[in-house]
Order: sequence, then structure tokens, then C-alpha cells
Amino acid sequence: MTVPVILALIAAGFFLKSVIRKDGIFNFIGILANDILLSFFVLASIAGRSLAYLMGLKEVFFYVVAVVILCLGSSYIYGRYFIREDRGWRGSLMVLSIFPNTAALGFPLVAIFTADLTPAVLYSAASSLLAIPLATFLTIRYSQDSHALRETVARTFSFPPVTVSLLSLILVLSGIRLPVKLINLAQAIGWWCLPLMLVYFGSRLQFRHIPVRKILETGFFRIILPFFLVWSTLRTPSEPVFYAVLIESSMPPAIMAASILARHRLKAEESTAVTLVLTLVAILLIFILKISGFGASLAGL
Repeated sequence: MTVPVILALIAAGFFLKSVIRKDGIFNFIGILANDILLSFFVLASIAGRSLAYLMGLKEVFFYVVAVVILCLGSSYIYGRYFIREDRGWRGSLMVLSIFPNTAALGFPLVAIFTADLTPAVLYSAASSLLAIPLATFLTIRYSQDSHALRETVARTFSFPPVTVSLLSLILVLSGIRLPVKLINLAQAIGWWCLPLMLVYFGSRLQFRHIPVRKILETGFFRIILPFFLVWSTLRTPSEPVFYAVLIESSMPPAIMAASILARHRLKAEESTAVTLVLTLVAILLIFILKISGFGASLAGL
């Protein structure tokens, strides 16, 4: 999938939403892409691999944890000393910093550089398992909301793609191989999650007041800091692993992060504006890396 196609699908989602104006249709597209089709995609990407292959992806799991710790710790320290008077934004900044858009944007952008998306799928699954409960905890704490944390954690593990990821890992670790025809069918069905995710994302965009300082703050902790961490430390002969970790770790905030903040009435409008602008910036940066050939030089290829 090329960058022009990605932009066209996002624009199509935005245009269709402005014409149709029926949330139910786009909510259905979101459920179809993120809950159902993505589950097939995850099944084909993980269960179709061998244990030896997955063991070679230890760098992926390491960097998921390292990036979360770095982004959370640095944004917390920054907020404590430089955002003292706006407690709500301090919490929102941490949530946006630890919750990258690894699926809806990450998968298509990684696919620009490599056809093997298994490392990206594993990064996304592991990142979601960490980010969703942690983001909810931070949101509840800074909004002084005292409920829903246990329920949200339970929903995390019952979210179909996460459940399928865990089951697929169990199958691989147990040495159980699914029939090739089943894997191929799951891959053919699951591939459609990629364009539908982009259409759905486009339908969620809203153009409102753009808070420049908050965009810069979030961009530093969510995109720039993880990018330089991975670029300066990750040394791997695997092209798919390098691009998956580099791109997934430096994706803009996820739409789900803004949704969690909105649910608890914590800086919802600012978070949506920040997510929109940084999403466009991230797509532009990846596009520049691709057409300039600098992306290949980053990987040492």
C-alpha cells in the first residue's frame, strides 16, 4: 500500500462522513475493521509462523517495554516541572505519549517498507496490552474518576485481536500448526482491515482549534523521542524487525487514546486536535523517508 493510497483512503473516510452524517455506518466500519478483520489478520500473521521465527523477534518485545517506560517517565517528569498549573493536560500528555496508533496507521506505513508485517503485528499487540490499561489508569487518576479501571482491563484482554494474539502465541509455543489453507484464508480476509481502518480513521477526523504548544509537547514525547531511541540503539539484520519497531514506536497517538480521555472528560478537544495534526505529520515524515531513500540508509541497507 502506497502513501498516496493511504492519504486517499483517509480523505475518503473524511469526505464520506461529511456527506452521509450517520455515525452508525462508520461505527460498523470501525467494528468490522478493528474487531473482526484485524483478528483474522493477526491469526494469519502470528499462528502462521514457527516458534524459531518468533524467538528471533525478541527485540520487538524489548522495545515495546523500553519505549513505554521512556515516554511515560519523560512526559511525567516534564509535566511535573513545566505543566504545574494544568493537571488535566499533564495526565493527557502521558496518555497520548504512551499510546501509539500502531494498527490503523502503523500497519499500512510499515507495509510501505516491508511485506512481512508479523513484527509490526506483535509490536501492536504487545503495545496495546500495556497501553490500554495504563492509559485508563492515568486518565482516571488525573480526572479524579474512581471507577471503570477493572472493567477496562478486563475488556483489554477480551478485545478480539488481543485475544487472538494470545491464542496464536499459545499455539505457536505449543508447536501446534494450523492448516496452510486456513492461514491463507485468514490472511486474505484479514488484509481488508488495512484499508477499512484508514477509512474509519478519516471519518473520525475533526478540524478545530489547533493548540500549537500541546502539539509540540506530544510530538516530542510520542514521535521524536522513541524514533531516536530505536534509531540509535536497534541493531538487527532483519529489515522487517527494524522498520516495524522504528515506525510503530514513533506513530502518533491512537484514536483510542483520545476516546479514553473523552470518556472521562479529560482534555478531549485538545487531544483530538493533537492526534489529527501529528497523524498528518507522521504520514508526511514516512513519505519523505520513502521517496528520499533515507529510510533504507537508516536501516543500514
